[in-house]
Amino acid sequence: MDDIKERSAGYGAGLDASGFHRSWFPVGLAGEVKADTPTGVDVLGTRVVVYRDAAGKAVVQSAWCPHLGADLSLGAVVDGRIRCAYHHWRFDETGACVDIPTGDKIPPGARLFTYPTAEAWGLVWAFNGETPLFGVPRIPDAEESRLAFAANYRGIRQVPPWVSISNGVDFQHLRTLHNLPTSAPETIEVSEHAIEYRMETGSYLQHGLITGTNVFAQHLRRAGQDSFMLFAGAPIDQHRSRSFFVIGVEQGGESAAERHIVAAKLGALRAVVEKLLGEDEPILNTMRFRKGVMVAADRHLSRYFKYVSEFPRAEPAA
Repeated sequence: MDDIKERSAGYGAGLDASGFHRSWFPVGLAGEVKADTPTGVDVLGTRVVVYRDAAGKAVVQSAWCPHLGADLSLGAVVDGRIRCAYHHWRFDETGACVDIPTGDKIPPGARLFTYPTAEAWGLVWAFNGETPLFGVPRIPDAEESRLAFAANYRGIRQVPPWVSISNGVDFQHLRTLHNLPTSAPETIEVSEHAIEYRMETGSYLQHGLITGTNVFAQHLRRAGQDSFMLFAGAPIDQHRSRSFFVIGVEQGGESAAERHIVAAKLGALRAVVEKLLGEDEPILNTMRFRKGVMVAADRHLSRYFKYVSEFPRAEPAA
């Protein structure tokens, strides 16, 4: 209990408020969302149900049946519609109740909140709000159709996602924790819903992009080799988050030899990314975050925390 109080006090130091950021959050791997089996996910301090409708499109809705509050993820998908396990009320992809087996008139309030939902980079994303404020997260300089990529679930972290994403502009820790010979950009471009920067020399490129407060993606080029990555988190509650990452390289040809080269590049990139994550996570999972004493070298971090504190929030409609 004392640990929870201390964590809460740390997150409340001007950066955490009621509700959750109005951002796109990954709720699962697209390949694991099935047409015939609903999945329940704890996110944004509530629970959602994820499934595919009759057209194969991913749907994310409040998991609580408006009848008596049963968890819809224990139900079934029948003809592309979610059916409650308790009394078999059925709801369509818009959230409207379309069938009550007793034949009773369907009450106006018998509907589920349906989150704006999208699939990108092998992930299913849901936006916290009725209308998205900005587009689905992207990787700089990349298109899905031109990359060989793989999406991965990393696990649960003991911090909100915006704490982890601060790594995207924490250039000091790249040198001190990861021993990477990198420099900081002179400036970062801060817009209403994103932060972006680009550093480039004749043989090196780092193009970074933070979308919302929970996604960092980048395009790296070293010695003529391009690699692409995306790191994303979704808050379970105010203190924990689920972590995902995507790795990508440029596609090759169709021959077995070229496919082997692409697979080897993806494997090497995965090893690098997992090494970096393995170095970050013991610190992130044990820290009691607070914006403490800052120095001049923290100027980009300070700007990021200001951006986070000003980012719009909302309680999930569910």
